Amino acid sequence: MTAHELIKQVASLPGGERTLFRQLFHGMTANKVETDLATKGSVTWPDFGDRLRSIYGARVAPDSAAIIDEGRGAR
Repeated sequence: MTAHELIKQVASLPGGERTLFRQLFHGMTANKVETDLATKGSVTWPDFGDRLRSIYGARVAPDSAAIIDEGRGAR
């Protein structure tokens, strides 16, 4: 994306979003931007291994890609 395209997109934003963009941009240039994760603390992810063990037990799948595709409905 070129700078000209970015400026056009920012100009087409509603006033509140344009103001927010301006604040974030100026904060970024001043190296003051903090991510949401940094301000809220670390994210605690669920243990997906425990969830899979609760669903499938101790079974080992030879091809996990096939199971994932089947779960997504792609066959």
